[in-house]
Amino acid sequence: MSAPIHPNDDMFHGSTEHYESVGRGMADFVMRAAELSAAVAPTILELPCGYGRVTRHLPGLFAPKNIHVADIMKPAVDFCVQQFGVNGYYVTEPVYEFENLPDEAFDVAAIGSLITHLSQRNARTVMKHFFGKLKPTGVGVVTTHGERSRDRLGGSDIYHVGEDARRHLLEMYDANQFGFVNYKADHSFEAKTVAYIGDSYGISMIPTAWIHDVCRENGVTIIEQRPGGWDNHQDVFFIAKR
Repeated sequence: MSAPIHPNDDMFHGSTEHYESVGRGMADFVMRAAELSAAVAPTILELPCGYGRVTRHLPGLFAPKNIHVADIMKPAVDFCVQQFGVNGYYVTEPVYEFENLPDEAFDVAAIGSLITHLSQRNARTVMKHFFGKLKPTGVGVVTTHGERSRDRLGGSDIYHVGEDARRHLLEMYDANQFGFVNYKADHSFEAKTVAYIGDSYGISMIPTAWIHDVCRENGVTIIEQRPGGWDNHQDVFFIAKR
C-alpha cells in the first residue's frame, strides 16, 4: 500500500484487499471520466475524499498538482494532502453547496457514495452545486444505491437501519421513488463521519429515474451507466456537462 490507513477511516472494515479494490475501482472510473472529457491534462475533484480510500490511487494516474480533494472532515483533508501531495479544500457551511470550491474549474469531478447518504432535498442540492464545479466540457462521476443495492437490501439489513426502515427503503424504491432513512441512534456504521455531519446523514435508495430527472433539471446528460458497477454494489453514472 502507498500509505497507511488512517485509524479514523470509516471506509476500512478490516479487509485491506477489499479496501484497496474499492478505492482502485473508483480511481478507474475517474480515469474513464477523464477519457470522456478529452482533457489533455485533466483537473480532478474528488468529493468527499474521506481519509483517502480513493485518493491514494489517483497520483498514479494523474499529476498530484491537478488533483483536488474536499471533505467536511478537516483531519481527513489534511491527511490526504500530507500523504498524497494533492490540493485540499475544507467543505464549509452550507455543506451541501460547496461554496468555497471554485466553479467551472474541473475536467472531472467524482462524488462517490455521497448522495447515497442524503435525503432527497439534500441530494438535489448536492447535485446542482456539484455540476457547477465542472468545466463546460467536464464529466462527473456519481454513485447511488440503486439496482444492485436494492437486491442486497432485500436479503438483509446490510445498512444497519432496522427492519422498519429497511422495508420503507424497499417500498419507496419499488415504487420508483427516492427513499431515505436516518441511521439508528445507536448505530456504529460510519459513526465517525456522522459525528461530523449530524443526523441529516443516513441511507438513501435512488431509482434511476430520479437521476435522469435531476440531470434534466441541471442541463447535463448521462453518457454512460453501470448498474452495480462499483464493488458489485453502487450504480455508477458518468454525466457530461454538455
